[in-house]
Amino acid sequence: MKSLLTPLMCALLAAPVFAQEKPDTKKPSSADQRIAELERRLDAMSRELETQKTGSVMPAVPDEGRFGMAPSASKVYAVPSGLSIGGYGELLYQGKAATLQDGTHVGSEKTADALRMVLYTGYKFSDRIVFNSEIEFEHGGYSDEHPEGEAIAEFYYLDFLLTKALNIRAGQMLVPMGFINELHEPPAFLGARRPQVEQTLIPSTWHEIGVGVHGDLPGNLSYRVYLMNGLQGSRFNAEGIADGRQDGNKANAQSLAWTGRLDWTPLPGVLVGGSFYTGNSNQTGTGAALTTTVWDAHAEYRAQGLQVRGLYSRATNTAAAVAALNAADPAREVGTRQWGGYLEVGYDLLRGARQALIPYVRYERLDAQQQVVAGVFADGSQDRNLLTTGVAYKPIPQVAVKADWTRDENRAHTGRDQFSLALGYTF
Repeated sequence: MKSLLTPLMCALLAAPVFAQEKPDTKKPSSADQRIAELERRLDAMSRELETQKTGSVMPAVPDEGRFGMAPSASKVYAVPSGLSIGGYGELLYQGKAATLQDGTHVGSEKTADALRMVLYTGYKFSDRIVFNSEIEFEHGGYSDEHPEGEAIAEFYYLDFLLTKALNIRAGQMLVPMGFINELHEPPAFLGARRPQVEQTLIPSTWHEIGVGVHGDLPGNLSYRVYLMNGLQGSRFNAEGIADGRQDGNKANAQSLAWTGRLDWTPLPGVLVGGSFYTGNSNQTGTGAALTTTVWDAHAEYRAQGLQVRGLYSRATNTAAAVAALNAADPAREVGTRQWGGYLEVGYDLLRGARQALIPYVRYERLDAQQQVVAGVFADGSQDRNLLTTGVAYKPIPQVAVKADWTRDENRAHTGRDQFSLALGYTF
């Protein structure tokens, strides 16, 4: 109760200041800043009330983030003004089984990877204009000696904060689909690796250049709608649309795309929503439109140490446009219809303590080539079932150690089981 009274007392103490202070017409911005600070404190109090209602002393996610961004990625919105710095990192060990699903011996494969090191930098110019960015180094970063690494600006945008219900965002932005694409800081999700469905059907991390609006609506609704450059359909392949992302690298914008999401939080700890992406992936400016449409429905429940998350997604590509591609073109093998989904359950055995120990299980089913054009053989390895069981330990909310085992099966019987161990942090 003491922790709840702290922000409440701050808000009550601040109220007389607003009541007694005479307005200063020469410095209207100072009053705006004090109002924004009071709103921030009241928001913190509201979040703590929600945490108490759901019965979790240490929430599974350190913070729920703001404006559609992950906890650390949204730090800049909470500072009074000026510079904000945050980040996260992941280290991953993987050990793949020596035999395939059909019994073929291929030898074991073990790797250790400096998977990601991310820095968030933001600058709050005013209560109305905010800059936010993410710079990511993958696989140890890029150098002449190690060209397989990557250094990339995953997002950088300006937010023009107008009202609670309507704000404008422009720049390189995350596509607001699924759970992981926006909220991918390691302590925020279960599993040493991201769900396969949210790497294949909804590529992560998916970001493009665009402009759009976002905000919160009455009835505990939140939304985001963006107009962005489209995918590069010539890069599609049997595994799906992920390679069609342009990532802001001299992106071909002959054709644009719409994306958006709507989430409803009817009760603390309950989330129900959906998201979509649709646009012409033919960036040549000629020929038939290759319309790519992806949508998902998702739901989450967190209370009393229990966390349940589910997602279902479908994707389509215009069959006539895919069939018109050259027979030797790998893009012709892309599924004209794809689907997938997963259900994940975890429970905090230390509920009520300052630490967390969460055993979890996740079942995934996906088929990236549910339907293909005539003359293309559907690869059975793209029709997959994955069962992941593991445990996550959080000594503090910002640090997670996760270990799990994944049974990976497919229709071609070439699946390969895997053990994964991950260390993740956010700040």
